[in-house]
Amino acid sequence: MDEKQKEFLSRLAGVLEVDSISPADDYRLTPLWGSLTCFALKVTIMQHYGRDVPLKDLDSFPDVKTLMENVLK
Repeated sequence: MDEKQKEFLSRLAGVLEVDSISPADDYRLTPLWGSLTCFALKVTIMQHYGRDVPLKDLDSFPDVKTLMENVLK
């Protein structure tokens, strides 16, 4: 895993308020996931990666790996 991916996972874990998260995890199953968390993740992605990921996509990616691939591409 490269540094960009590690940084992304760290930022995602921060937004979700979990200690860590792996690419295979379904981030939507974390205790904090909901509409406000989805919006916070959208803002974080825009601020740090300059990508606008639609809210509906954030709520439908099946796992962290898919989200990460779409943000870091």
